[in-house]
Amino acid sequence: MEHGFALTIFLIIGFLTVAVASSVMLKKLHFPYTIGLVIIGAVFGIIAKEVNYTLLTDINLTPEIILYLILPTLIFDASINMDLKALRRNIAPILILAVFGLIISALITGGLINTFTGLSIGAALLFGALISATDPVAVIALFGEIGAPRRLTTLVDGESIFNDATAIVLFTIIFAAIDSGVNTVGALVFDSLISFFVVLLGGLLIGAAVGALGGLFVRLQKDNALLQITVSLIMAYISFITADLLHVSGVMSTLAAGIVLSLLSNDVLKHENHYFMENFWNYFSFVANSFVFLLLGLTEAHSYERAGDFVQSLLLMLIAIPVVTFARAVVIYLLIPLYNLFAKGNRISFAYQTILFWGGLRGAVPVALVLAIPVDFPGRNTIIHITLGYILFTLLVQGTTIKGLMRKLKIEPEKSYFDYHPGISYSLTFPTVNLLELVNSRLRTSFKNEGFFVSEHISDGGKSYLLNRGQKYLALDTGNTDLKITAADEQDLAYGRQALYETLLDLDTSVSSLQDLVKSPELNKIVTEETTDAKASFNLSKYLKKELIRVDLKSSSKESVIEELVDIAVNAGYITDKDMVFQAVLEREASMSTGFENGIAIPHAKCNASESIILVIGIKKDGVDFESLDEKPTKIFFLIISPKAQVGPHIQLLAGIGQKMNHAQIRERLTDAESPDEIIDILKQK
Repeated sequence: MEHGFALTIFLIIGFLTVAVASSVMLKKLHFPYTIGLVIIGAVFGIIAKEVNYTLLTDINLTPEIILYLILPTLIFDASINMDLKALRRNIAPILILAVFGLIISALITGGLINTFTGLSIGAALLFGALISATDPVAVIALFGEIGAPRRLTTLVDGESIFNDATAIVLFTIIFAAIDSGVNTVGALVFDSLISFFVVLLGGLLIGAAVGALGGLFVRLQKDNALLQITVSLIMAYISFITADLLHVSGVMSTLAAGIVLSLLSNDVLKHENHYFMENFWNYFSFVANSFVFLLLGLTEAHSYERAGDFVQSLLLMLIAIPVVTFARAVVIYLLIPLYNLFAKGNRISFAYQTILFWGGLRGAVPVALVLAIPVDFPGRNTIIHITLGYILFTLLVQGTTIKGLMRKLKIEPEKSYFDYHPGISYSLTFPTVNLLELVNSRLRTSFKNEGFFVSEHISDGGKSYLLNRGQKYLALDTGNTDLKITAADEQDLAYGRQALYETLLDLDTSVSSLQDLVKSPELNKIVTEETTDAKASFNLSKYLKKELIRVDLKSSSKESVIEELVDIAVNAGYITDKDMVFQAVLEREASMSTGFENGIAIPHAKCNASESIILVIGIKKDGVDFESLDEKPTKIFFLIISPKAQVGPHIQLLAGIGQKMNHAQIRERLTDAESPDEIIDILKQK
């Protein structure tokens, strides 16, 4: 028994070794990795048979390995990394292809196979259902390697994931109908329609519940990266298995779980935890893809070795290949033009339609379904032969030529998220390139600290950076001395501009030339929201209220200081909804601490608790740990609460405080102050 276990471990390590070596070799040859693994697996299978190496000849890709081990990994990895904005924009054509397209393809394929091969109508429809799904295992891996525009990737990935679920459900329903004695097309379709939608919707509900529960755990333990990874791994498998046990769609369940987890947790995960989770699932997906395609090659080599009459198998494949390809062409070139009639500005081009047609690869899921057919099922061997034959055709012919086809159709991947998604921009010109690089570097660091992923693209015109956290995307573009921030909407753009100003505020403590910098009219726009003045002028006095100043704060922690400052505003009658303000400030602090250097903290938030800006000032002479940049105790606190509509005055107040607090003498006098009147006098002095 120990010997057998050791051989199993040896085999797993051997597969990983082959995967790594193949990855390096195939990359140098510019050959698609996943398709190369199929060929390598088939070669190993043939060699193993010739030398009678039973350790490999006894290995096959079983339905259980695909459905319960590999598929949850790949579906969950795709779902948590899915661009939900792109998915929402393309959900109509995706569902049309994944549901109606697959059903049409299954009917056309089943009817023609029944006519030309002599298979019963039930067996032919069974083949039509399993072979009509563009398999996500193959498609997602291939498009990730060769690169594709965001919309095209979304269409192909979305269709492959959704119609994978549709194919499994349709296959199961047709088989159950055949097993119960229903043998006509009309009866099969009519009896299966309600069950079909119940199974899909049931999977979505279970997955959403699992995703919500997992998201709660992640939010409760947002600093615990190991727990978050473990929770995501549990969710991927528990969602699939639970749905399968309840006889609903496991694929839809895992898909929903990943999307819900992404929506609930991405905005609270730290950058390093995001990075950890992304790399974990990238690795897990790499391992799953490597095993499934190596095993697919081995399985197909073994199958044709056992096929017996090779000529008969070849004839069946020559029939199946044009039949299934024709069915796919009908689906794409019929349904997409019909969709385009109603799509207005969101039409799918003919070039994209062609890639959707030729990129409809098949992979491991059809293998899982065909091998799940009972041994005594009439026509099983015929279905196996034509299934494996068509899979090989799509991988070895379509898969190796699609990159060239994309080039001929002049389809190129976008360089940025906003090449596809519409966005609005704000531009800023700096006096020097060095200053631009300094600010740009610190700004990217600030976004990383807030949990954003930063990807870089270098072109002749300058550098571009795409930043994303969950479903929030921003782009930074630099050229000469210009910095441009692009966002999807006004709210995200305001967020980016505020982050830019806070970066400048941080630099104010270490860049002695900032006084000269703010003379720039371009930079002055972001500081004062005024375009005519060459120098920022700001009156801090109008925000100073005696009743909103306390020189003897009692709190001893960051959160309690914030609450005490909010209570000052509540007790003075300036705000009534304490919970709204308190939570708004805490959420802002969770994304990036406002504890600066030199004992200064400026906690702030934008919420509609008041019609005007409120400034609360507090002094804590012995200091509090406020997660400051220099990790020293914070003694002076400025709490700013402003209405969401007042972006300009909010930034002006931050700027005015920052400029005042840049002077060590003022900071010392504020710390030593004994009364609110003294605080006001100090801050009013120029």
